[in-house]
Order: sequence, then C-alpha cells, then structure tokens
Amino acid sequence: MTTACTTAESDPTALGKAAAEAHICLNIGCGPVQPDGWVNIDSSNRAWLASRMNWLDRLLVRLRVFPPTEFNSRTKVVDVRKRIPFAANSVKAIYSGEMLEHLTVAEAKRFLAESIRVLVPGGILRVRVPDNYRFWKNYTREFETTHSLPREQWNTAHTRWTEMFFQNICTRRPWLGSMGHFHKWMYDEVSLILAFERAGFVEVARRTLHDSRIPDVALVETHEDLTVEGVKPA
Repeated sequence: MTTACTTAESDPTALGKAAAEAHICLNIGCGPVQPDGWVNIDSSNRAWLASRMNWLDRLLVRLRVFPPTEFNSRTKVVDVRKRIPFAANSVKAIYSGEMLEHLTVAEAKRFLAESIRVLVPGGILRVRVPDNYRFWKNYTREFETTHSLPREQWNTAHTRWTEMFFQNICTRRPWLGSMGHFHKWMYDEVSLILAFERAGFVEVARRTLHDSRIPDVALVETHEDLTVEGVKPA
C-alpha cells in the first residue's frame, strides 16, 4: 500500500461512505497525537468531555483539576469495543497505539475482527502496545541481581516493577485519577502475533519504529514499543 492517508470531515457514523475513495486511515486510541490526514478516534472519558462539553473541560483546566489536553471538537469519540463505524472494505489503514491493552481479551478479539472487516483487501493494521515480556524481564533481571548478593545486602528495590504494575497499570484508580481507564491485558510478541493471525491477518510480523507499509506512519507513531503489523488478505 503506497497511498497516503487523507481525512474526512463528517460524522463518524457516516465516514465509511467516503472512505473507499478518500483512502482514509484511522488513528484509533489517538490520545494527544491527532495529525491532519488521519481520522483521529478516541473513546476515553477525557476525549468525550473535551469534544462534547468543551466549556466544562476548559473550566476544569482553569481550576487546575485537569491539565490541558489536545482533545477537541474534531476528535471522533467512538467506542471501538462495540463496532468500528465504517463500511466493510472501506479503510486503507488502521493505526492503534497504546489502546489494545485497555481492552479485555474478548473486546480485543472483537476489535481485531472489526478491523479486518472495515479494511480494504491489502489494507494494513498496525498495533503498538507495552511489551509484557520486556516489562517482566526488567523485574527478573533486577531480582536475579539482588538474589546474587550476600544475604545481608538484599533489598526490595526490584519490587518497584510489581508496585508499578498493580498500582499504576492494571489497578482501577478513582475516576479523576485515571479517567476510568486502566490496562486490562498485556501482550508479548508471540501472543500479539497469534491474535492477529487468528483474526485472519497475513504477513504478520513485529516491526520497528516507523518501519511500516503505511507511508506516513511517523505522523502517528511517537516511540518504539511492541509493534505488530498485519495485512488483510486480498
């Protein structure tokens, strides 16, 4: 696929009608990264507040309840756990960065099925998530280093990874603390590639930063992580 992405300024429920001709690319779970040329979609509570009740969001920023946000009226608020609101075979590419881990395993399976439905034959799905293997490898490396020390030098510094996981990653904090969103699953290279393949994607492989069939992926991909890309069969 060599066609660059273009945008469509319409209601997200109608976007699929124009996608086949417009070469639309979706940036799902966009967060603050919302470049022109992409349809930027997010379903976070903050995205809903900033796009639907912008006056209240600005007030809460002035009161220092929330920090400023990039979400605005152009952000498409869509709950992709249920459906991607595009016609079948109408989207050129989908990029999703740091979103899949916020879904349950069942919700992620539906998202991948929806992605293959809306993509054109030969269309690309690219997903970036935190690397579960690398995360726990950091824990085991620090544990082994500590364990190798004389008993009187042992400490619990390595448990910071456990604390991070249970207090900052997978634990639901008060509404204003996490805006209602937390990690519900984690992936490694094997599990994510198999999830793609079970959904029907082919030529599935791990990719490095900006190494992609999507020509302007650098507009939406901000850093290196566990990134997998697959193709909808022709």
